[in-house]
Amino acid sequence: MLALEKFMFLPVFILFINLFVSGLIINVIQLLLWMCVRPGSPWLYQKLNYYLLYVLWTQIVFIGEWWSSSTCAVLTDDDTWSKMGKEHAIVIMNHSFEVDWLMGWMVCEQSRLLASSKVFIKKSIKWIPIIGWAWQFGEAVFLERNWEKDKVIMGKQVKNLGDYADPVWLLLFAEGTRFTPAKHAASVEFAKKSGLQPLQHLLLPRTKGFLLTVEYLRGRFPAIYCATLAFNCKEGATPTLKNMLLGRRVIGEMLLERIPLEDVPENPQEASKWLYENYHHKDRMLDAYKKEGAFPSADSFGKNHHFQGPIRSHFRPRRLWPVIIMLATSYITLPPVLYALYALFCSGIVNVLIAVSLVLAVGYALYKLVALTRVSKGSSYGRSSPEKKIS
Repeated sequence: MLALEKFMFLPVFILFINLFVSGLIINVIQLLLWMCVRPGSPWLYQKLNYYLLYVLWTQIVFIGEWWSSSTCAVLTDDDTWSKMGKEHAIVIMNHSFEVDWLMGWMVCEQSRLLASSKVFIKKSIKWIPIIGWAWQFGEAVFLERNWEKDKVIMGKQVKNLGDYADPVWLLLFAEGTRFTPAKHAASVEFAKKSGLQPLQHLLLPRTKGFLLTVEYLRGRFPAIYCATLAFNCKEGATPTLKNMLLGRRVIGEMLLERIPLEDVPENPQEASKWLYENYHHKDRMLDAYKKEGAFPSADSFGKNHHFQGPIRSHFRPRRLWPVIIMLATSYITLPPVLYALYALFCSGIVNVLIAVSLVLAVGYALYKLVALTRVSKGSSYGRSSPEKKIS
């Protein structure tokens, strides 16, 4: 079994070489557009950068959709499904597993918004070559986890998202970090001290970032998509990036409710209460899913929901674009790279060492990418005072 896993990582290693080389080329083009096009025409810059980001992000979505044949069905009403991809939206999603973000990207690809998805992400990732640099040029919102600094950054960058001509989705993990038992214990302790009801399957959300986001996008973004993500581990593999890289199918199901942004109270205290109630609703949905193996129907919600009709399972067939882009970029990048490595291996000992170092560097980068997604590598939430970590 271990030998088979190593064999499965070989083509992934080759694909990662393609991602690394094509990503650096895209970063250079993005830099040129940032310097030459963006000052004169932000609109044209966004249009051109959209296609560059799509070429890059589809190579990662390829791992989920095609290499591992993973799926993520969206359970929502027909009216919401028809609007997905055609309007600006804040997407509030639970952060329970290490591939939540990839499942989110797969839903974005279904909605034709992969390159228009924006995220809040920690500043340390900003300087990681390829992905971090692409997010910089893609105008992602980088946070330092220092509220005095972050509120200035958010105020400037979030406000700019409302000026995009094409639909944008802003993904918000309101917990601020992934779920772990230690972080959950800290969340429960804080809830009890604050007179709040603890959550069973989620962490209490942080409210400051949410409140500021809603303040700047009210009247500019029409809706919030309340997305509750769960995984079918009976029929699919455990939701880890390693399993996906090994070609194991992960099955996700996303219950998505469209809520008009105007329904969020303008009063900060009431808006915070609204967010807490939203997460309690998510928690109940996850509890039902874990017990019954499926989300409840809209009828079981009574009148306290925004579904415009029966909840159905929606899924658009995967597009061929990720395959076409993967083949095209591989055709451009892999022959010269493999030939250069071959030439180095066939020359003197110094060049052989250089070639080995390059291969090891790419392997280490792939290892760090996998390690970056592991829950154990999350934030320090739960290892310090929860009052400082939860708003």
